[in-house]
Formats: sequence, C-alpha cells, structure tokens
Amino acid sequence: MNSNCLTYDVLIIGAGVAGCATAIALKNEAPDLRIAIVERKPPFKSNDTSAYRIGETLPPHASQQLQKLEIWNSFLACNFITAYGTSAAWGSSELYHNEYIYSPYGYGWHLDRIAFDQFMIKEAQERGVFFYFESSIISSKKKPKYWSLQANDKQDVIAIKSNFVIDATGKKAAFSSLQKSNKIKEDQMVGIYCIYDTKGRYKDHSGIGNGTCVETDPYGWWYSATLPNKTIVVGYMTDADIANKMQLRKKEVFDKFLHRTKHTHNRVKDTRHISQPKTIAAHTQYLSTPTGDSWLAVGDAASSYDPISSMGIFKSLTMSQFAAYATLDALKGNPTGLQKYQRIITQDYQGYLKKRQEYYIQEDRYTTSLFWKRRHTNKSITN
Repeated sequence: MNSNCLTYDVLIIGAGVAGCATAIALKNEAPDLRIAIVERKPPFKSNDTSAYRIGETLPPHASQQLQKLEIWNSFLACNFITAYGTSAAWGSSELYHNEYIYSPYGYGWHLDRIAFDQFMIKEAQERGVFFYFESSIISSKKKPKYWSLQANDKQDVIAIKSNFVIDATGKKAAFSSLQKSNKIKEDQMVGIYCIYDTKGRYKDHSGIGNGTCVETDPYGWWYSATLPNKTIVVGYMTDADIANKMQLRKKEVFDKFLHRTKHTHNRVKDTRHISQPKTIAAHTQYLSTPTGDSWLAVGDAASSYDPISSMGIFKSLTMSQFAAYATLDALKGNPTGLQKYQRIITQDYQGYLKKRQEYYIQEDRYTTSLFWKRRHTNKSITN
C-alpha cells in the first residue's frame, strides 16, 4: 500500500459523460480546484465494440449545454455524423418523421460513443483533472472536515483525502448506496440489442435513411440508429420478465421478433449481424436522497430515464452544471446549494414521469398486453 495520501478538493467516481462534464464545469468556474476522477474500467480503445450503447443520438438543443461547458468548438471538430431527425411508428403502423430542420437549434448528431467519451475525458484532462483508470473505491469514511477513501489501483491500494465526493457511477449509484440512499426502480425495462454491418451492397428499404427510428409491437418497442463505420444498432426494449419468458436473448428468437416488424426489419434487411444479442439495464430509477454530507450524485446515479426520452446524455450534460454549482457552494460551507440541487433533480424527475406516461398512452393498440398495460397506469410498474 502507498504510504502517501493523495489530497483533492473533489473526487469524482466514474469517468462517464456525467463525471467528466461535472469536472469540466467545476474547472471552468474554479480552475485552481484539485479534482480527480476514479474509473474502474481502462481507457477506451478505438476498437472496443463493447462501448456501443443504445441511445447514441444527441438532440439539437444539446448545443446549448456544450456551449455552457465551453467545449462547443472542440465538439464540432470531432465531426460526428449529422442527425436530421427521428422517425416513429408509435400508435400507428405508419411512420411519422420529426425533422430537425424545424428546430431553432439546427441539427443533431449521431455519436461515435467511444470517440465522444474519449473527447470528454480529453477535455477534462486539458483542464488539469487527474484520472485514475482501472481503479475502484474500496472504502470510504466521513471525517469531520473531509472524506477518507481507499482505492485499489492496479493491485496496489492508494489513500485519498477529498473535501467533496461526487457519485457518477451510473445506475449502480455505488457510492450513494453506501451512504444509505435507496435506489427506487419504477419498472424493470431492459434493452436487448445487436449491431449490424451495412458495408457492401446495402440498401435501406425503410426510407429512414441516416436517422433514429422507434417502432412498437405488443411486447415492447424497437429502436434502431445509425452508428459509425457503416453500422446500425437495433435494440428491443421490454421488461425483464417478458424477455425471459420469450427467451429474447437468444439470437434466433430475437431475429424472429425482428422479422415481424415492418420498418425496423426493412432497415436491416440487407445487413449482417456482427454481434450476438447483448442486454443492458434500461429501467427508470431515482435515488431517495441524491445529496448528503459533502457528497452528491449526478447523471444516471441520481436518476435514470426511459430510453424513449432520448435524454440520457443530454441530461448528464445539463445536470453537471447544477452539480458543479452545488459542489462549489458546499466547499464554501453553504448548504443551500445541495438543497437546491436536490429540488432540481426531484422536479425534473417528476416532470419526466408525467411526460413518459403521456407518451406511452399514445400507443393504444396493445392495451391488453402486459408491457403496455403496465405503462398505462400512474402506479410504479415494477410488478
């Protein structure tokens, strides 16, 4: 074990979008802050296909947050694929197109998620944020004036002192859970997805083009979006118990259900799959308390939304600014910042729940189906 104790003003656990964006926002406001990010995974590699995730599209209004974080010009230099709109067969078998051309913010972007995450890390590093990859917090204890933590760092153990801790560990909310904050799940949604290769003699039979599409069926809904390197991700969103009963994690079953769709199947008709079905957690969740004594949670650790909202990355960028303000207030001994941050998280979450139900109610063709019946009620849909 290292004998020296590393000292920081702020320690962030998790190097995802929320963690990096919060670090960037803090450095923009207070450049002299000593900030470190601990991340259990190694740095992203350009050929790491495991980084593909459902929800790779950034909406046009995200430009405002990128500008507030002062990373707008650098983001544009990444040359991500332009997103011209979204398509949906929701409440009808016909496809409805929502063109971004009518947005006052311009077009959106289809992100190369590996490149985007690398971009966020680089922006944080350029502002002087320290990173500890392949490291995990193994213990934490609140002292009167600081947090005392230990992290395993590539078979070694390092001691860390920090005045403030930010939990950016995603749905696991690992640090917050240790502080006795409860993770409250609203449903049991999962996403099962495959990656398809469009190289060669590919033809888009759907008419969707370079965009995002959702399409419902009796047991859930399909998501598809263009990705870098001429690939398409296709995901099926349903509840875990339904997925288990239908055995949807099996490739032959996944293909069978995909073949029954109209627009999604037409989109990948001439492709070949280059991955087996993978499953991710996609449930709605929030923390009973997203703040505490010299700590807060940000991003999906604080609250995570249904993928249909298309707000995952956008919410992380937005809430990072509020998290930074609350952290700075706390470092100055002012607790009102944390109280305000908690109110913002709660109000945003309640507004999201209302909009989510309104959107799901628009699909009224499958009201006897368990998946849709669960979403046509105001009650929690964990059962």
